[in-house]
Amino acid sequence: MKKLVMICAVLGIVLTASSMAAATGFYAITNELGYNGSGVIWNITDSTGPWTTSTPRDAVLYTIVDFPGYSNYNYLLSNWSEHSPSNQNNSFFQLAEEGNPSVTSAVGDWDPTLKIFTATVTGQNAPYPWSRFWQPDNGVAWGVTLTEYSYTFTATFLQAAIPDSGGYTNSVDPDTIVGSFTGEFVVTYDVDKNPITNGDLYGFEINLSKAMFNPLDSPYTVYNYFGTVPEPATICLLGLGGLALLRKRTK
Repeated sequence: MKKLVMICAVLGIVLTASSMAAATGFYAITNELGYNGSGVIWNITDSTGPWTTSTPRDAVLYTIVDFPGYSNYNYLLSNWSEHSPSNQNNSFFQLAEEGNPSVTSAVGDWDPTLKIFTATVTGQNAPYPWSRFWQPDNGVAWGVTLTEYSYTFTATFLQAAIPDSGGYTNSVDPDTIVGSFTGEFVVTYDVDKNPITNGDLYGFEINLSKAMFNPLDSPYTVYNYFGTVPEPATICLLGLGGLALLRKRTK
């Protein structure tokens, strides 16, 4: 038994150290975001702006990071299904990639009450065709490269998350959602997909909240899914507990 305790202690130290360097696996998915006049875009190259987002828009968040059995996704964009299918609408933006190649850090977790979920994702150099952004001074949403970006979302629930596969999940409608999307982008493609060699650099700061506008499709289904999986140390400590129990039973 002493050997087992020693093994647990050593592995606990190693696993705790490794888990501190790794983000907790999580997913944050909602189509219940909206923005209208709650963000600004400015032209850094020309020192013009800022301009306020104008057209009422809905947005979608679809982020999956290191969740077992699922591919990684990094989607934050204007909701195509709720507006006419054109990226030339005012205030359109899009960050959409699978595998999360541009992500430099990603963390998502519940607070101790299991009623507040917060996710923060940062990244660099997310290119067209998956990145597009409205440029108010041009009146279009050309293809861009998001040279740097960060988005944070906090969803607050009246009902606590429930255990699921060792983590915690909540799929009920949140009471509130507060979010922001900030960063810089450089214009790399025009509306006809012609490369631009000297595109302007823009800055942006978009604030999003739980605010639905009038979708084009009807009926419209609202969905919300937020959840986590245990950190590696937690999983292994659970396993070590089972090993201790097994040893006790075989004595």
